[in-house]
Amino acid sequence: MSKDKKNIMTRNIRINTLIVSAVITAIIVSGCWNPFSPDSEPGPPPVQYHVPVDSAYKALENLEYAYISRDIGHYLDCFRDDFEFHLQEIDWDDYNGDGIIDEYWGLDLEEAFHILMFNNVSSIELNLAGTQQSTWTGDSTGLSLQLPRTFDLKVYTNAAHSEGYRASGSAFFVCREDSTGEWYIWQWWDLSDT
Repeated sequence: MSKDKKNIMTRNIRINTLIVSAVITAIIVSGCWNPFSPDSEPGPPPVQYHVPVDSAYKALENLEYAYISRDIGHYLDCFRDDFEFHLQEIDWDDYNGDGIIDEYWGLDLEEAFHILMFNNVSSIELNLAGTQQSTWTGDSTGLSLQLPRTFDLKVYTNAAHSEGYRASGSAFFVCREDSTGEWYIWQWWDLSDT
């Protein structure tokens, strides 16, 4: 083998070694999943929220993503100040302490409940099923859409997913556009079984 070929091969080996070393160093420094370590598990893939939210169904999908990610900022982006969570009669209570029985609560309590939940659980799985959407008759303008969905919600309080809570059933969401043309969840009607 000629001296030039030998030098080129040696240089290529050094370059490849440097590239592999740089990649391994970047993985270690970033604290990301190490594909060379079988004991490590990759984290969940990053969620791609809908931006802009130019359809009602996208508001619901963003709600699902925010639950799974336990991301309070993106969760609150699904609503506006006029949000109402409507309860079943069995759940009516004085949630805000004003002495009046609440049939629904607003965005302030929704935020407080979800901050508490997102910060104190290991993981959440939410599946909203259904594709129906129609004009909601409760809005005289005819601009709001109702989206009936069945749901399955699992909230795990430990990393082993052996403890937690489950709720399932149905709900319908009333969505409408805000002044910028973005769709949001205006009302959420709980029809859950558990």
